[in-house]
Amino acid sequence: MRQGRSKWFSGPAIVAIFLGFGSSQTVEARSSRVNQVPNGTVIGCATCHVDPAGGGTRNDFGKQVEANFLTAFDFTGQVMWGAELAALDADGDGVSNGAELGDPDGVWNPGDDAGDPDLATRPGDAASTRTITAVMASSWAEVKSFFGSNE
Repeated sequence: MRQGRSKWFSGPAIVAIFLGFGSSQTVEARSSRVNQVPNGTVIGCATCHVDPAGGGTRNDFGKQVEANFLTAFDFTGQVMWGAELAALDADGDGVSNGAELGDPDGVWNPGDDAGDPDLATRPGDAASTRTITAVMASSWAEVKSFFGSNE
């Protein structure tokens, strides 16, 4: 008795499976990267992407990171956060990437606090900038001096 071929392993099915697995890397979201920038877990994928759900077109900060601040130029690359990336102003709004993410000096490391997460804005979106006024800055200085903070 001759056994028939399984429909599951027909040529078109194998090609479809292969293409499905092969293309998954190109659309894979890099959710781990939100842990590699200050307050990235607060802002989420919108830190680097136009679509807040992630994937697809990168915003200006995402393009900046992709072009110059990854350890590898593929999906394994880790974000190299530091003083240089923090000092840049990806979206041209007059506020540095670091100031928008709560680490103006670029000294943050994964696991550290990065300033007040409620004040974090998206460094790739000029419309999301929070304006810091002299009154806010002087008020914060007064609070810190009251408690004897030298930071």
